[in-house]
Amino acid sequence: MTTGILFLWSCASKEEDTIFGIEHVVIIGVDGMSPNGIQNTNTPMLDTMIQNGAATMHARSVLPSSSSPNWASMIMGADTEQHGVTSNGWEKHDHELPPVVATKNGTFPTIFTLFHDQQPEAHVGAIYDWDGFGRLFEKEDVDFDIDGDHEDNTTKEAVNYIKEHTPKFTFVHLDHVDHAGHSMAHGSPEYYQSVEKADSLIAEIVNAAKAAGIFEKTLFIVSADHGGLGYGHGGESLAEMEIPFILYGAGIKKGYKIEETVYQYDNAPTVAYAMGLQTPQAWIGRPVKGAFIGNEKPNLTYKRKEQIVQPKILPDAGYYEPAGGIFKEDSVAVVMQKPNGIGEIRYVLGSEVPNMENSIAYQDTFYLKQTSVLKAGIFQEGKLASTIAEANFRIVPISKEDPVKYQVFYGEKMEKLPDFSTLKSVKEGFITEFSHKQVMTEDVQQDQVALVMESYLEIVEEGTYGFFTNSDDGSKLYVDGKLVVDNDGDHGVLERGAGIELTTGRHLIRVEFFNGGGGYHLDVKFQGANMPKQIIPANLLYREK
Repeated sequence: MTTGILFLWSCASKEEDTIFGIEHVVIIGVDGMSPNGIQNTNTPMLDTMIQNGAATMHARSVLPSSSSPNWASMIMGADTEQHGVTSNGWEKHDHELPPVVATKNGTFPTIFTLFHDQQPEAHVGAIYDWDGFGRLFEKEDVDFDIDGDHEDNTTKEAVNYIKEHTPKFTFVHLDHVDHAGHSMAHGSPEYYQSVEKADSLIAEIVNAAKAAGIFEKTLFIVSADHGGLGYGHGGESLAEMEIPFILYGAGIKKGYKIEETVYQYDNAPTVAYAMGLQTPQAWIGRPVKGAFIGNEKPNLTYKRKEQIVQPKILPDAGYYEPAGGIFKEDSVAVVMQKPNGIGEIRYVLGSEVPNMENSIAYQDTFYLKQTSVLKAGIFQEGKLASTIAEANFRIVPISKEDPVKYQVFYGEKMEKLPDFSTLKSVKEGFITEFSHKQVMTEDVQQDQVALVMESYLEIVEEGTYGFFTNSDDGSKLYVDGKLVVDNDGDHGVLERGAGIELTTGRHLIRVEFFNGGGGYHLDVKFQGANMPKQIIPANLLYREK
């Protein structure tokens, strides 16, 4: 059998098809569809694919968990470091990181390129709901290229294309699930309804293959670019990074549970493996061979670790921001919970990671009387068994005046921070800390909006300080008029930071932020040699120098 596989890999596609029985491949990518979207809804088509195919709900996106980097990785068999599509702001002739290799047209080779170069007679099509997908591949590499502009029309175009051309390779992109996540939040009833609709649209595409008489010779792959958390994505949480990966149809084992690791960039190599295409040396992805009939299940020395959910620290500040919050009180109650109901919660106050020696066992509610950073984990048999949960409690005197001056500006088609000198503020005032939450209230529009916030930060010890903005969309941070953090651009939740030498005394901090559309977020942190990384605490901020 091993000899057959090696022979097969070196042979032409017809001999490949003889072994696997695969003559056609259809990839269906559903933007923003997380594993729990499938697990918590009525998805008969996807359930059939999983039961009669091979699947994992633990495939992993690339960072950042945004659309362009992940769609690029899916079709390019490589990560962002190789293909250079590092954000949604990427354009073919406007980007910072060039691809490590390029075709004659200047782009990193995609799965479409492989078909174009190695099987030029193959009919290949791309039908997509989001026009941004269309900029990630060369038009000459496909025979059919259409922006469906809506999930229903995209599916209709894909169905007609499959029936009319019985193509060798079809890529279908559906965008409506991501829209539901941004507008109504991941995990909301509306989000789950959008996943159910995706399931029905996938069924239409599968039925099109049946109507075209190619179903028995077609491999279907269903996956996603990323998951989501709250109203957004782009961060490093499992909710954003884990995606489904489903193989179904010709050549695939039935009921096979994929235990091997699957990464976003393994998608295209799996297609290449199924269709007898040679992959470029620059690709880093690997085909998921264990899912194919005739291949042995891999013997894994290191297996996926069972995830024990980190402690939940209350008050919960919401998505992306650490637990805790800003409090104008003398003391704040801290409550922690075990979501799994197992193990022991242990915590520390400060910058250290809790271990058995430096941590305190949590017993019951306790109170903090000053600004503090708290880190906690679940311990089993004397060892840390979960990821670390973190909370930032910012406690300020009730009498302290709000120290951060803010201005609100409106714009049009924002893809980066505007030139504020050309705009007139529509709202001004003072807030407690550098936060969008106290500014973007019901009387402020949520899209095409930008903020400027300024306050003086008290530095009590001379030294090097790191500053960070974590934002969706772009942000910048200035210290005494000098740009320190440039986190600008149209992107999901993304943190960037840099260091600067500061003397004792008060220094002017200016934060600029914008949201072009969809979900949004901002938090602003700093850290020093003797100060843990934390949201800049309001007790160190002042209106005047």
